[in-house]
Amino acid sequence: MPSESPSSFTALPTAVQWSHQIVGPRLRAGDWVVDATAGNGHDSLFLAQRVLPGGRVFTFDLQAQAIEKTRENLASHLTIQQLAEVSLHHAGHERMAELLPAEARGRLRTVMFNFGYLPGGDKKVITQEATSLAAVRIALEWLAEDGIMTVVLYPGHEGGREEASSVECLITALPSMEFEAQRIGFLNFRSSTPFCIAVRRRAVNA
Repeated sequence: MPSESPSSFTALPTAVQWSHQIVGPRLRAGDWVVDATAGNGHDSLFLAQRVLPGGRVFTFDLQAQAIEKTRENLASHLTIQQLAEVSLHHAGHERMAELLPAEARGRLRTVMFNFGYLPGGDKKVITQEATSLAAVRIALEWLAEDGIMTVVLYPGHEGGREEASSVECLITALPSMEFEAQRIGFLNFRSSTPFCIAVRRRAVNA
């Protein structure tokens, strides 16, 4: 068998790529999902392309710039009919329970978090430990059975290490009878390298 040329090899997935690889195969048209940190809209588009038509995408971000970037990104890829099934909320993710429709509780197939700062934006404006923890708790409460939450964490920026540690501690303490949780990241890179945590709400009879 001929050996593969070095050019055919690719690097291992990044933390964000892992989050997509974990979530993507689990989604179907009609699912309800949340992008809890809009950023430039890449996760919102990723989710919309998998659950629409028929599903719902709820997107949150505290920065108006992020919501506008997300709106532009979605508008360039989705139809008008699909856009009508995406709800953009210029609000912090800690307000999810207040702003999501009541029927979303226990129905969310996926909630995706990508903490840190807005790429291309002001790096001094970052997600905050207290509100991040509050949002993660809400997401865990509202997940459907067999639903997945992914969290991409960035220990490298100011405040990021503390945020990442607190979120990881919260998830580590989850009861294993109700949740499965995994941490995915590079072992031999700097300790500030981003990593991904994935949490699955176990089915009652699983």
